Amino acid sequence: MTAIRSEFSHPVRTDRLGAAPVTVVLEPDRAVRGALAERFDLVELPSLRAELTLRRRPETGWIEVSGTIAADVVQTCVVTTDPVAARVEAEVLELFDDSGGVGDDEVILDPMADTPEPLADMVLDVGEIVAQTLGLSLDPYPRTPGANLAEATVESAERAGASPFAGLAALKGGPVKKG
Repeated sequence: MTAIRSEFSHPVRTDRLGAAPVTVVLEPDRAVRGALAERFDLVELPSLRAELTLRRRPETGWIEVSGTIAADVVQTCVVTTDPVAARVEAEVLELFDDSGGVGDDEVILDPMADTPEPLADMVLDVGEIVAQTLGLSLDPYPRTPGANLAEATVESAERAGASPFAGLAALKGGPVKKG
């Protein structure tokens, strides 16, 4: 995992991981949730909780990070710009290799095989794993219930003083004329 300056850093030394699984529970405070909300362009991040298990796979020596994250988020509706509250729940399953065996040689990727992400040092930032999982789990097009893009386009054109048909022209990519 590439070293990133994270709003939610929780480093774990991988050279201290043995055969026994280690459970990490993370619940960031308000300031960290605010920074994450800003990073992911959220209106608010009222809650975030992650429960992760770190273990070293005996057959490969790779580090497996598995678990769940759950968050309450408030995003902006892409149609109305109203706040949209949602619950995000996601599974985490990541593999990391801290053996240092990766070089500049050619790498063959098999999309069906488990491929670990190489670690440059012996530190794994599980807080950043949680942040990235949250970001990937967000709805890219949040909408308030019943929000309709066509109606919103027509209404905004009408509010601007255009004819009712200007909104339809805007949807088709045509010029909007005052009527």
